[in-house]
Amino acid sequence: MTRIKEEEIFIVDVIKHCIEKQNFSCAYIQKTFEMPYPLAGRVIAACEELGIIQDGPTNRKIITLEEWQKDYDKYAKKLIKKGLF
Repeated sequence: MTRIKEEEIFIVDVIKHCIEKQNFSCAYIQKTFEMPYPLAGRVIAACEELGIIQDGPTNRKIITLEEWQKDYDKYAKKLIKKGLF
């Protein structure tokens, strides 16, 4: 069994919050969670790679909370594998 660190739970909570608010900007994450800019950027980059955030020609699409909850294990495991923590 893999032990999940507090930091990992925190990052997952940050992502869930951003999905709920439909806001994934570095400034928002920095201010809301008192997170250093480079880490906020890494969170956003990982979310883009995993398809949580998708940039379109006219705007940014963010998955719904229902999609996040349905595929939570898949997303969480991939975030951990990305070495974000």
